[in-house]
Amino acid sequence: MIKTAIIEDDENAYQLLKEYLTQFGKENSLSFETYHYGDGLSFLDEYQPMNLVFMDIELPFMNGMEVATKLRAIDENVILIFITNMAQFAIQGYSVNALDYVLKPIRYSRFSSLMKKTMRFLGEIADQEVVLKTTGGMRKIYLSSIYYIEISDHLLIYHTDKGDVEVWGTLSAVEKQLPKETFCRCSHSVIVNLKYVTSTDKDTLFVTEKNIPLSISHSKKKDFIQRLDRFMGL
Repeated sequence: MIKTAIIEDDENAYQLLKEYLTQFGKENSLSFETYHYGDGLSFLDEYQPMNLVFMDIELPFMNGMEVATKLRAIDENVILIFITNMAQFAIQGYSVNALDYVLKPIRYSRFSSLMKKTMRFLGEIADQEVVLKTTGGMRKIYLSSIYYIEISDHLLIYHTDKGDVEVWGTLSAVEKQLPKETFCRCSHSVIVNLKYVTSTDKDTLFVTEKNIPLSISHSKKKDFIQRLDRFMGL
């Protein structure tokens, strides 16, 4: 059972999301226990541990970004997805560790793709761990912990939230093993986790709250920007 909260003051939008969850559950043999809140204050006041939260931005009393900030103070791990009309808040979603940001009206095909990615994070559909063979032995890391991967002279460096991990290999082989909706090559030598991209500026992207700069090569730029926009729901 996947406990899911939908914070949405538009009844039609709520019903559509609930129908989509039911359909996705039937297609993937999953069960969702859904809780509906018409505003963020009641959601926070009655909060109980959830697996997944869908959050609108335009809410009465307190906007969704403010609600999400307070949510993170009490639950750092719940999967958070914004579904809204307000595209200008997309980058801000990173500050509250939102998994995705989707613009209304959402079609079922987009919703299904989003949920498959979400289930990977929840571990319901696919294993989210990768085992690396380092010089010091085997090392298991979560895909969601990887900021970016770069290569130098056949040495792969996995930059993660737990530090760097170095292994021998090729970037092409790694790229084939990673989920394409989350990881994208931005240059000949770097694959980045789109989840951690905070902003872009011409031929540079920035990752994590430290705004680490990475180059976007000319040959990869069009595909990278398209996939980043799709990931952000733009």
